[in-house]
Amino acid sequence: MLNKTQEEITAKWKSMDTEHPLVSIKCLAFNQEKYIAQTLDGFLMQETDFPFEIIVHDDASTDKTQDILREYQAKYPLILKPVYQKENQYSKRDGSLTRAANAPLKGKYIAECEGDDYWTDPQKLQRQADFLEQNPDYIAVGHNVRIVDDEGNPMKKDHPIYRKWFDTYTSMEDRDYTLQDFEKGVMFGQTCTRMYRNIINPMPKEIEEKYFAMDYTNGDVAMSLLCFCLGKIRCSSLVGADHRKSISNDSWTSKTFKKNMTRRDILSLIEQEKFANSFNIFPDFTDQQYRHVRRSFTIFKQSKSWKDFSIFIGNLRIIKHKIKFLKRLFKLG
Repeated sequence: MLNKTQEEITAKWKSMDTEHPLVSIKCLAFNQEKYIAQTLDGFLMQETDFPFEIIVHDDASTDKTQDILREYQAKYPLILKPVYQKENQYSKRDGSLTRAANAPLKGKYIAECEGDDYWTDPQKLQRQADFLEQNPDYIAVGHNVRIVDDEGNPMKKDHPIYRKWFDTYTSMEDRDYTLQDFEKGVMFGQTCTRMYRNIINPMPKEIEEKYFAMDYTNGDVAMSLLCFCLGKIRCSSLVGADHRKSISNDSWTSKTFKKNMTRRDILSLIEQEKFANSFNIFPDFTDQQYRHVRRSFTIFKQSKSWKDFSIFIGNLRIIKHKIKFLKRLFKLG
């Protein structure tokens, strides 16, 4: 819900140096006509003493997402600067989407929120930017989030589909988060809660090559790892956004729900380890790998399919410490 009129927002922005925004809001959108207006309203309601820009990268939506963006762009041309793709960049699977979305970002800091999530705290940007301004040794900040369904209704912790996400996203505490948290699979908040220094535009060539070589790692995980490699990270228990978990929209969750993704998960951990090693940082993902191997074995026991058995055997082949894993798996040690 916007707390100011279009005229009030426009008047404020005309008094600011909009060519040099302190914060760039990065928003990826694809076929989210049902949600994008709520996302934009969450951006526009932010109460700040600095200018920010809203960069929405629409990845060639085939619904009315672009029409809605154009309506908002006409109302807020000083703030909203959409990028309209004619060809879907995500489907190329070569980093084209990330590069195209990052290119226009001019802010000293970047705040992220995808086109089906939305911010609920009008002070979110101000709090996070103030912290980073006052603490130059920190690279990023995050906060807590509420998980909602397609209609924006809060999900309960025992929801059978999304139970695991509650520990991952909604238990953020008021403390520093470190690589030891990341080793347990805990990032510094969900994507829509994060603000980090502009370390991506431009990204140093030697880092960029290694960053985009992570073929199996999701973008939010890769960005988390990069931040953990570059500096200190702070989180807050503040619940300042809603993250939508859906199996009816075109999300990563909906595409992979109920699929055996354990091989990809393990390969992702292996390449994350390699990326971190290039910074002389050596994370230990042994426990995460074990969980994925055990999960692949459980999936095979339930399905009794040759495909799932071959995935389980393949997982054993690519992990380190195979004997250790087998002993733990079969409770022999």
